[in-house]
Amino acid sequence: MPTPVATIANLTATGDVILGPGGITTMVKGLPVACMGDAVAGPMCIGAVTMTTAINKLAKGRPIANLGSLVTGISPPALGAPIATAVLVCPNVNEIV
Repeated sequence: MPTPVATIANLTATGDVILGPGGITTMVKGLPVACMGDAVAGPMCIGAVTMTTAINKLAKGRPIANLGSLVTGISPPALGAPIATAVLVCPNVNEIV
């Protein structure tokens, strides 16, 4: 099912921010699209976008992240527990992949 494209600065379900570097040659509403492997950091997770359903849409040779893309990493360094979350906030409803 098609879902909105994730861009740099979108949030995960746990409130963490996609940092990038993103596909800087592919822009949506003035922001680079987020891609698999992009860094994610915030109060609940330090990790990366690790899985997406938009495997046939590429930016700089990497699949573009979309709403629901999996983010994995560790919880805050003091705890160090593995955590998985998903891209949740994608205000780019006009850009579907």
